Amino acid sequence: MNRTRIIWPRAIGEFVIIVMGVLAALAVDEWRGEYNDRKTEVDYLSRIRVDVERDIDEFSSQLQLLQTKAGFLQSLLDNTIESQFSENPRALMEAKVYSSFRGLPDTVSTTFDELKSTGRLALIQNLVIRDAMSKYYSGYASITERLYQMPMGNYGRLVLEIVPGEIAREWRLSNSISRPDEFLQSLRLLQKHPDLLAAANIEITYATALQFYVIQFRDQARELLDLLNKE
Repeated sequence: MNRTRIIWPRAIGEFVIIVMGVLAALAVDEWRGEYNDRKTEVDYLSRIRVDVERDIDEFSSQLQLLQTKAGFLQSLLDNTIESQFSENPRALMEAKVYSSFRGLPDTVSTTFDELKSTGRLALIQNLVIRDAMSKYYSGYASITERLYQMPMGNYGRLVLEIVPGEIAREWRLSNSISRPDEFLQSLRLLQKHPDLLAAANIEITYATALQFYVIQFRDQARELLDLLNKE
């Protein structure tokens, strides 16, 4: 009767080699996965940094526009249009255009939305950065809803009715005013309109509220950018 003789030292040695091979393969796979995760994290953080830098520029531009808007509206109420027109009619025309503007800064949240929708937000290991990102983007979305619900006045309608459309069209096409006297006269009529005070006050309130929130979120964006630059 044939019996297979088991050489235990050799069998144990082969078993150990197999186990070590399996563990080494698992370790390599784990290392490769961790390496890919960190590479993906760096890529996402770089994209977030670009997005936030653009947001900061957008916030700064919006603040300038809102200041111009509020300043023009206040000048209508303070009767300082004449002096501004004599100093720089082109700047006054530009301010008039901005005075009807109603809009929110166009922030970029594509990268953050991708992180959330794909379940990859946990790839961001720095919990301080992750928390700052979540607060920044979710907070802006919440404030955006509130600002869109603010009451609309009829200032824009007054401007469209009183300022000749040809003057506005010419400005948009060539950035020039060929009939400055007619433009000034239309502003005088706008100042005398009985509905101007209420309409202008609504617009000034809107501009002031938006300025407050834009400054708040610009500061948050700067803080987030500082964190990203230190990472």
